[in-house]
Amino acid sequence: MEKEDIRLMIGNVKFGCRAVGVIIKDDKILFQKRKNDANWALPGGAIATLETGEEVVLRELEEETGETKATIERPLWFTEYFFNFDNKIQHQYILGYLVNIPADSKLLESEEFNGIEPGKDIIYKWIDKKDIKDSPIKPDFLKEKLTNIKDTYEHIVENDL
Repeated sequence: MEKEDIRLMIGNVKFGCRAVGVIIKDDKILFQKRKNDANWALPGGAIATLETGEEVVLRELEEETGETKATIERPLWFTEYFFNFDNKIQHQYILGYLVNIPADSKLLESEEFNGIEPGKDIIYKWIDKKDIKDSPIKPDFLKEKLTNIKDTYEHIVENDL
Protein backbone atom coordinates (compact mmCIF):
# COMPACT_ATOMS: atom_id res chain seq x y z
CA MET A 1 0.00 0.00 0.00
CA GLU A 2 1.32 3.41 -0.98
CA LYS A 3 1.73 5.84 1.89
CA GLU A 4 0.48 9.41 1.47
CA ASP A 5 1.13 12.42 3.69
CA ILE A 6 -1.76 13.31 5.95
CA ARG A 7 -2.53 16.72 4.42
CA LEU A 8 -5.90 17.83 3.13
CA MET A 9 -7.99 20.89 2.50
CA ILE A 10 -11.19 21.15 4.51
CA GLY A 11 -13.06 24.19 3.25
CA ASN A 12 -10.48 26.99 3.41
CA VAL A 13 -8.34 25.27 6.07
CA LYS A 14 -5.28 23.15 5.30
CA PHE A 15 -5.05 20.29 7.82
CA GLY A 16 -1.90 18.26 8.40
CA CYS A 17 -0.12 15.98 10.85
CA ARG A 18 3.61 16.33 11.56
CA ALA A 19 6.22 14.77 13.80
CA VAL A 20 9.37 16.57 14.93
CA GLY A 21 12.50 15.70 16.84
CA VAL A 22 14.32 17.61 19.55
CA ILE A 23 18.04 16.86 19.30
CA ILE A 24 20.17 18.42 22.06
CA LYS A 25 23.97 18.40 22.17
CA ASP A 26 26.12 20.65 24.39
CA ASP A 27 23.13 22.87 25.27
CA LYS A 28 22.36 23.44 21.58
CA ILE A 29 19.27 22.27 19.70
CA LEU A 30 19.15 21.39 16.02
CA PHE A 31 16.73 23.39 13.83
CA GLN A 32 15.90 23.41 10.13
CA LYS A 33 14.34 25.76 7.59
CA ARG A 34 13.92 26.13 3.88
CA LYS A 35 16.53 28.55 2.57
CA ASN A 36 13.89 31.20 1.74
CA ASP A 37 11.93 30.89 5.02
CA ALA A 38 12.36 33.45 7.77
CA ASN A 39 11.73 31.05 10.68
CA TRP A 40 13.48 27.97 12.04
CA ALA A 41 11.56 24.83 13.00
CA LEU A 42 12.44 21.49 14.54
CA PRO A 43 13.56 18.76 12.13
CA GLY A 44 10.78 16.44 11.03
CA GLY A 45 8.02 16.25 8.51
CA ALA A 46 4.55 15.18 7.52
CA ILE A 47 3.16 11.97 8.92
CA ALA A 48 2.12 9.58 6.16
CA THR A 49 -0.78 7.16 6.37
CA LEU A 50 0.12 4.03 8.35
CA GLU A 51 3.26 5.71 9.74
CA THR A 52 3.98 6.43 13.40
CA GLY A 53 5.37 9.74 14.59
CA GLU A 54 8.59 8.02 15.69
CA GLU A 55 9.01 6.51 12.22
CA VAL A 56 8.54 9.95 10.63
CA VAL A 57 11.26 11.60 12.72
CA LEU A 58 13.79 8.84 12.04
CA ARG A 59 12.90 8.64 8.32
CA GLU A 60 13.13 12.41 7.82
CA LEU A 61 16.49 12.63 9.62
CA GLU A 62 17.86 9.90 7.36
CA GLU A 63 16.39 11.35 4.13
CA GLU A 64 17.31 14.96 4.87
CA THR A 65 20.65 14.62 6.71
CA GLY A 66 21.89 11.05 6.20
CA GLU A 67 21.75 10.32 9.95
CA THR A 68 20.93 6.60 10.31
CA LYS A 69 21.74 5.99 13.97
CA ALA A 70 19.30 8.38 15.65
CA THR A 71 17.02 6.88 18.29
CA ILE A 72 13.84 8.11 19.94
CA GLU A 73 14.28 8.61 23.68
CA ARG A 74 10.67 9.50 24.52
CA PRO A 75 7.63 11.51 23.42
CA LEU A 76 7.53 15.13 24.63
CA TRP A 77 4.25 16.66 23.52
CA PHE A 78 1.15 16.67 21.35
CA THR A 79 0.41 20.09 19.87
CA GLU A 80 -2.68 21.54 18.24
CA TYR A 81 -1.33 24.44 16.17
CA PHE A 82 -3.41 27.02 14.28
CA PHE A 83 -1.62 29.57 12.06
CA ASN A 84 -1.41 31.27 8.65
CA PHE A 85 1.20 30.19 6.10
CA ASP A 86 1.32 30.87 2.35
CA ASN A 87 -1.95 32.85 2.70
CA LYS A 88 -3.74 29.75 3.98
CA ILE A 89 -5.20 28.99 7.40
CA GLN A 90 -3.34 25.96 8.76
CA HIS A 91 -4.47 23.44 11.38
CA GLN A 92 -1.71 21.02 12.39
CA TYR A 93 -1.32 18.24 14.88
CA ILE A 94 2.35 17.97 15.83
CA LEU A 95 3.95 15.10 17.75
CA GLY A 96 7.25 16.03 19.41
CA TYR A 97 9.95 13.55 20.44
CA LEU A 98 13.25 13.74 22.27
CA VAL A 99 15.88 12.23 19.94
CA ASN A 100 19.38 10.93 20.61
CA ILE A 101 22.20 10.90 18.06
CA PRO A 102 25.58 9.18 18.50
CA ALA A 103 28.62 11.13 19.68
CA ASP A 104 30.26 10.62 16.27
CA SER A 105 27.25 11.86 14.25
CA LYS A 106 28.08 13.97 11.19
CA LEU A 107 25.34 16.35 12.37
CA LEU A 108 27.80 17.56 15.02
CA GLU A 109 30.54 18.54 12.57
CA SER A 110 29.19 22.01 11.70
CA GLU A 111 27.16 24.74 13.37
CA GLU A 112 25.19 25.19 10.13
CA PHE A 113 24.91 22.86 7.14
CA ASN A 114 22.80 21.99 4.10
CA GLY A 115 20.41 19.07 3.98
CA ILE A 116 21.11 16.29 1.48
CA GLU A 117 17.62 15.57 0.12
CA PRO A 118 17.49 16.63 -3.56
CA GLY A 119 15.17 19.54 -4.34
CA LYS A 120 14.38 20.38 -0.70
CA ASP A 121 16.82 23.31 -0.12
CA ILE A 122 16.79 22.77 3.65
CA ILE A 123 19.48 24.17 5.92
CA TYR A 124 20.18 23.09 9.49
CA LYS A 125 21.55 25.08 12.38
CA TRP A 126 22.46 24.39 15.99
CA ILE A 127 20.99 27.13 18.20
CA ASP A 128 22.19 27.56 21.76
CA LYS A 129 19.41 27.19 24.35
CA LYS A 130 20.25 30.63 25.75
CA ASP A 131 19.60 32.18 22.30
CA ILE A 132 16.31 30.43 21.54
CA LYS A 133 14.02 33.11 23.02
CA ASP A 134 15.52 35.74 20.68
CA SER A 135 15.64 33.52 17.58
CA PRO A 136 13.05 33.39 14.77
CA ILE A 137 11.55 30.01 15.72
CA LYS A 138 8.04 28.67 15.06
CA PRO A 139 5.80 27.60 16.69
CA ASP A 140 6.30 30.21 19.42
CA PHE A 141 5.69 27.77 22.30
CA LEU A 142 9.07 26.18 21.49
CA LYS A 143 10.89 29.21 22.88
CA GLU A 144 9.68 28.34 26.38
CA LYS A 145 9.36 24.55 26.14
CA LEU A 146 12.84 23.93 24.72
CA THR A 147 14.58 25.88 27.47
CA ASN A 148 12.74 23.85 30.13
CA ILE A 149 11.95 20.36 28.82
CA LYS A 150 9.64 18.59 31.25
CA ASP A 151 9.82 14.96 32.30
CA THR A 152 6.12 14.53 31.57
CA TYR A 153 4.23 14.32 28.27
CA GLU A 154 2.37 17.56 27.50
CA HIS A 155 -0.65 18.67 25.50
CA ILE A 156 -0.13 22.13 23.97
CA VAL A 157 -2.52 24.38 22.06
CA GLU A 158 -1.10 27.33 20.14
CA ASN A 159 -3.36 29.65 18.19
CA ASP A 160 -1.51 32.18 16.04
CA LEU A 161 -4.55 33.15 13.95
